[in-house]
Amino acid sequence: MARANKLINDPNDVVKELIEGVVETYPHLTYLDGIPEVKVILRADIKRGSYNKVAILSGGGSGHEPAHVGYVGEGMLTAAICGDVFAAPSVNAILAGIRAVTGPPGCLLIVKNYVGDRLNFGSAAEQAKAEGFKVEMVIVGDDCALPPPPRGPVGRRGLAGTLFVHKVAGAAAAAGRSLTEVTTVAKRVAEMVGTMGVALTVCTMPGQNPSDRLGPGKMELGLGIHGEPGALVADLQPVDSVVAHILKQILSQETNYVPIKPGSRVVLMVNSLGATPMMELMIAAGKAVAQLQIEHGLTVKRVYTGSFMTSLDMAGMSLSVLKVDDYILDALDSATQAPAWPAGVAGPRPSTTLPVALPPAPANLIPNPVRPQELSAQGRKLEVAIRAGAAAMLGLKEFECMGWISWRWRLWIHGAAAFERAFAAVDKYGGASTGRRTLLDAFLPASSTL
Repeated sequence: MARANKLINDPNDVVKELIEGVVETYPHLTYLDGIPEVKVILRADIKRGSYNKVAILSGGGSGHEPAHVGYVGEGMLTAAICGDVFAAPSVNAILAGIRAVTGPPGCLLIVKNYVGDRLNFGSAAEQAKAEGFKVEMVIVGDDCALPPPPRGPVGRRGLAGTLFVHKVAGAAAAAGRSLTEVTTVAKRVAEMVGTMGVALTVCTMPGQNPSDRLGPGKMELGLGIHGEPGALVADLQPVDSVVAHILKQILSQETNYVPIKPGSRVVLMVNSLGATPMMELMIAAGKAVAQLQIEHGLTVKRVYTGSFMTSLDMAGMSLSVLKVDDYILDALDSATQAPAWPAGVAGPRPSTTLPVALPPAPANLIPNPVRPQELSAQGRKLEVAIRAGAAAMLGLKEFECMGWISWRWRLWIHGAAAFERAFAAVDKYGGASTGRRTLLDAFLPASSTL
C-alpha cells in the first residue's frame, strides 16, 4: 500500500517545523531553542522567573492541532509542551517549560488522562517542586465512551473537553487568583464535562501507510484521538441518530459520567477530528442543540463549532457538554490572546425563524375588473382555464422551480399581456431568441395568436 500523501518534508521533523510555523504566524508566541527534545511554545512576553501570576501549562503528543499550541496566549495557556506525534513529551521538555514561565505564584499543569502524559508530567512536577517551584497538577478524563466504573487502571481518556479546563483556569489565573484557587476551579470544570466522539476513518501518521481498519459505510463510536479502539463499530447512521446516541451516552444517569440533570445550563462543543468539513459540523451542531433542549431539558448557553482538538486527518467529530454557572460562563467569555479559542456569543436564542418576504403586488393591477354578463361557449371555457391557471400559480412555491427554466418562466408568468415584454427580457438576460431551439420557438407563435 502506498504511503499517504502529506505536505511535509522529513516525517521526523514535522513537530519542529510545526513550531516554527506557529511562531511565524503568531508573533506573540516564541519557543525554547537549543535542545532538540525540548519542544515548548510559550508567551513571548514572559520573562524567566518574574511572571507574577499563576502559569498554566499543558501539552501532550502532537497531531491534535490546534491543541495545544493554538491555546497559548494571555487568558489561557502560558506554555504548551509538545511531544512527537501521538507521543508524550519528555520529562526534560516539561521541566524546561516549567522553569521558563513559572514565577513566585507557581504553576498549574493540566494533563489529559493518558499513562505517558501522567507519568512524565508527574515526574517533571516532582523535580520542579524539589527545585523550589510551586506546582499543582489536574488530570482531565472527560471520555464517556468507556464502560462505567470500574474503568481500568488508566480511567477515562482526556479529550476535547480539556480545552474548557484550559480556558477557565487561564481566565482565573489572568484575574490574579492564587494557585489553590486556580487549581480548585480547574478540577471543578474537569468534573462537569463529558465528551464522546465518532470516527468515519482512522488517522494516518506522517510517513505511514493509510489504514483500512474502518471500511466504507462504517463508523466507530468512541475511537480515541490516537486511534485507540472505541466502544463500537457499526454501520454508518444519519447524523440525527449519531448525535442522539452520543448525547445519551454523555448524559446517562446510569453511568453518571457528569452531574448534568434536566434544567441545567450547559455549553456545547462540536469538534472536528481533522477531516470533517464545517458543513457536517454545523448540521451536527443544529441537531445537538435541539436534542439537548427538547430531549434532555437543558438550556444551551454557548455553542462552539470547529476544529479544536483533532487527530491528524481523521474524519469524524466529538461532542463535549459542560455544565456551567455564571462564573464559568464569564470565564469562557473572557478575553484571551490564544489564537485558536473561538469567541463565544452571548444572548438569547431566537425561538422563531424569520419568514421569507413575499414580492409586492404589481402596481398596474385592475382594481375592480368587470366580467361580461354573458359569455360565449369559448369565453366560458377561457374563464375556467384562467381561473384554474391562476389558482395553480397562487399555490405555486416559487423555490420549487429551480434550474434554467425557472427564471425564464418567472419573467412572463404574470399574464398574456406581458408576453412580449417577457420575451424581450428572456432575450436580454438569457441570450435566447427565435431559431435557437429554446422554449421561445414554441411560445412566440402563441404570443402572436393571442
